Amino acid sequence: MKKYLGILLLYNLGKWCHQPLITAVAIAWLGYALYQFVRRHGQDEADDADEITQSQALFEEAQVEYRYITTAQFEQTMNHLDNPGQLGDVLVAEMAQGRPVGAVALLTTGILKARQAMIQTGIIERSDEKRKSANTPGYDLVSHQYAEVAGKQFNLYHRTHLLPFRFTLSEGDNIDGLLFTGTAHLNHGDRPQINYLMLHNQARVNQLYAAYQNNHYRLVLSDVHVPGEVAGTNYSLDDFEQLATRIILSKKQSETEFKYEVSCDYDTEGPLPQSITVNLWDLTHQTLAFTVTLPNDI
Repeated sequence: MKKYLGILLLYNLGKWCHQPLITAVAIAWLGYALYQFVRRHGQDEADDADEITQSQALFEEAQVEYRYITTAQFEQTMNHLDNPGQLGDVLVAEMAQGRPVGAVALLTTGILKARQAMIQTGIIERSDEKRKSANTPGYDLVSHQYAEVAGKQFNLYHRTHLLPFRFTLSEGDNIDGLLFTGTAHLNHGDRPQINYLMLHNQARVNQLYAAYQNNHYRLVLSDVHVPGEVAGTNYSLDDFEQLATRIILSKKQSETEFKYEVSCDYDTEGPLPQSITVNLWDLTHQTLAFTVTLPNDI
């Protein structure tokens, strides 16, 4: 504002003193100031347009489509090397008897990179409220169970994604059957009832990835106990979600295709699964990258 007042004062001074040179300088100065304003304003609009274009490009690369499949269709594809849909699909089995059945994510390396970029740039954000509003059978029965660690309360059960958020960009509020009630132990590796909290699981993931590489890029884990940990401490769903992410992103070709699938295994009529089976298929190279069954134990 002071700059423009100065220009106006200089212009009037030139007129009052009958000095055409001063007036010309004022006019030139004003013209330059207006040019800078228009240029900056135009640049802001161009930057906004670039951001919109980049967001649209990421949405197109992410190719997110949510679809329901029947229980029979899910059972036909689970544990088999096939492609039950289109790349980019998030396929969720329709719930049977009011219980989650399973889900599938059909990804490429490029699709996963785009979905992660949408999270990292804030185009898509996590939402506790959306997750709380999602249908999670059985959670209300156990939501009051917790343990105290260092004066803080930690829930023994979580609203748990069958497919990780970075694979789906969904909290489960927009497609039924994506969330189930999992223990903190299964979901994240925490066992608060014995004062065991999983703060960093990178060493676990490194361990699993090394085993995958050393076994000719295939991991079939029958013993899910974590070596060196207290008895009864198992690998978590998060460990294998991160392992799957690392395997998918390790491929040089962005078109490399994968099928990540998870099923709920029940041994009673209750709403909580006894265990969860997780598979990652490399569809391009026609191989099973890993398979594991994790107990839903506290």
